[in-house]
Amino acid sequence: MTERERVAVRGGVVALAVWWLWMPLVALLVWAVKHFAFGGFGQQDQSYVLLLRQEFFPHGGILDATPLFWVWVAVGLCGTVGVVVYVAQESGAGFRGWRARLTLAAVLLAVAGSLVRVGTGLWDDDKDAGRFYAAATVLDVPAGGAGTPRSVLPVTEHTRAGDGGRCDLVGTADVPACVKTAPMPDFDFEARTASYAAATKALTDSAGLTSGVHLMGHSLHYLPDASQGGGVWTAVLDGSGEQPMEGVAVWDGRSNSVATCAFRGDHAFGRAFAGTGAVSLRNLLAERFPDLVYSDQDIWGYCDGPDPRTARPVVVVSVARQAGWRQRTVLEPAGVLVLRGSPDGRPDTTYRASVAPGDLPGAVYPASVVRAQIHEVQWLGGRGAKDDRGFGYAHTSAATNAVNPGEFLLRSKADGHLYYVTPLVPRESSSQLVVAFAVLQADRAGGGLNDLHVYVRGDDAPSVNLDVLASRMVSYMAQQTSITISAGQGGALQEIVPFGRDMWRGFVDFNGQTQDYIDLSGDATVTPNLVSLNGPITPPGGGQPAPAPGTPAPGTPAPGAPTPSGAPPVVPAGGCGGDPGQLSTGQLAACVAELSRQLQGRVQDPAPARP
Repeated sequence: MTERERVAVRGGVVALAVWWLWMPLVALLVWAVKHFAFGGFGQQDQSYVLLLRQEFFPHGGILDATPLFWVWVAVGLCGTVGVVVYVAQESGAGFRGWRARLTLAAVLLAVAGSLVRVGTGLWDDDKDAGRFYAAATVLDVPAGGAGTPRSVLPVTEHTRAGDGGRCDLVGTADVPACVKTAPMPDFDFEARTASYAAATKALTDSAGLTSGVHLMGHSLHYLPDASQGGGVWTAVLDGSGEQPMEGVAVWDGRSNSVATCAFRGDHAFGRAFAGTGAVSLRNLLAERFPDLVYSDQDIWGYCDGPDPRTARPVVVVSVARQAGWRQRTVLEPAGVLVLRGSPDGRPDTTYRASVAPGDLPGAVYPASVVRAQIHEVQWLGGRGAKDDRGFGYAHTSAATNAVNPGEFLLRSKADGHLYYVTPLVPRESSSQLVVAFAVLQADRAGGGLNDLHVYVRGDDAPSVNLDVLASRMVSYMAQQTSITISAGQGGALQEIVPFGRDMWRGFVDFNGQTQDYIDLSGDATVTPNLVSLNGPITPPGGGQPAPAPGTPAPGTPAPGAPTPSGAPPVVPAGGCGGDPGQLSTGQLAACVAELSRQLQGRVQDPAPARP
C-alpha cells in the first residue's frame, strides 16, 4: 500500500469514526450528566433510560430494535458510502479493484436492508400494539336474537372455529381475535351514591389543614364496600415544595363532612408527589424502582382502620412496566407499590408484584392500561376492518359524562369482585348508542394482562343512549318535584353510571353536592326511582323545597282528612297518578282542577306552523 493510499485510508477511518460515534457519545454524555450531576433526581435518570429503550432498544440491544434505530443505521451507511467513494478517489485506486467494488456493494446492500427494516417496522408498529393487547381481549357476543350484532360483524365475518372453551370463534386476521358466544352475565353491580364531580367538590373544599397541601385530583378514587351503599370516595392530600404529604381524605358521598387520616406520630411521611428536592416522592420511587412507571390516575389512598380520625393512611400506586414487544415497547401491569409512614418520616415502601382479590380495598390493576386495552380493540379485525370499516369501540361523548366517561370501579354483588365497567359506542360514528360494555377485573394484578371482556349488545336489545337517558331523568324529576334541572357538564345532572341489569343511575348535583339520584332502566320497563339523600329536594338557587318522592309536603293533610275551610286544595306530593281511592276529597278535587287547567292551556295554544 502506497503512502497516498495509507493517508486516504486513515482519513476515511477517522471520518467513519466521527460519523458513527458522535451521536452515541452525545447520548452517553447526556446520561452521565443526568445520572451523576443530578444524583438524587431519579426521574431524570429513569425517564431518559426509558426513552432510549422506547425509541431505540425495546429489548436492551439491537435485537428487534425500533424503526428509528434502523433509520439511524441507514443514515450511517449512507455516510459510509460517501467515505468509501472518498477513499477510493483520494487513494487513486478508484473502483478498478475488486476490494473497492465488493466493499461498496456490501454497504449498498446494508443500506437497502436497513431501509426494509424501517419500512416493515413502521408499517407494523401500531398493529404490534394491537396484537399485544388483543391476546387478552374477548368479544362476548349474545347468542340467538336478531343474529350477530352489526357492530362486531367486521370480526365475526372472518373467523374459524375455536377451542370451544375460552374462544368459540377465532379471527383469521393477523391480529388474534377471540369471540365467545355468550351474553353479558348478571353482575348486579353495587350502585354509587354520589357523582365524581360532587366528590371532587366535597373533597377539594373540605380537606387539607396545612398550607401547601392540595387535593391530588387524579387520585380521586371510589372504593366500593361490600355493604349496600357503603362505598366511599377517597383522595390523596399531597404536599408541594418542601411541604410533605398530609394524608388521605375520605367522603361517604352522603354527609357534608369529610374525614381525614393523617400522616403523623409514628407513621409520619416526609415526601410528596409534588414535592421538590429531598421532598420529592417521585424521585425516590424512580430511584428505588427504575423499571416501574405509573400515571396519576393510578394513585389512590385509603385509611387503614374503622375510624378515619385515628386510622393510618395508606397510599397505593398501581404500577406498570415498559416491556419490549417485537420492535416496540408496550405497557403491562406490574403490581402495586404500597406506601406507609414511619417514625422517622421515611416512606415505608413495599412492592408487591402480584395482588390477590381482597388484599387491598381498591383497584390494583392500572386504569391507564385498561384504557390502552380498550383502545386497541379496534385491531381485532385487522388493518382493513379498522381503516376501511371503522371497527372498534370508543368512550361515550355524552355531555353528562364528559368529565368521567368510563372505567367506573364497581363491585359485583354476584361474586364480590371489583370491576372496571365502561359503556362503549361505535368508534367512528356520531351515534351515542351504547353498543357494548368493557368489563375487566380490577382487584387482581400479577401474571400479565387481565382479560378484557367486551360484551356486545344485540341489535334487538333495547337501545340505550346516555343523552336520551339524561332527558328522561330530567323530565321525570320535573314531573315528580316541579324542579327543572339541566343536564351535561356544568348542569345539575352530572353523571350517569350503569349498575345491575340494564339499570342506570344519574346524579343530581346542586351547588357541587349530590342531593338526589335517579334510577332508570334502559328499556323503560322499570318504574323510575328518585331518591333524595338529604331530605326535601331543594331547587337550584333556593326557593321553597319540593318534597322528596313518598314524603308528604308540609301542611298536606293525611289521606282521607278534610281540607281546611277556605284553603285551596293541595295536590298530593306523589302527584295525581296514584290510586284515586287513596286521595282525600280535597286532593281529588285539586287533581281534577289541575287536569282542567292543563287541558285548557293546550286548547288555547296556537297550532304550530308547518315547515
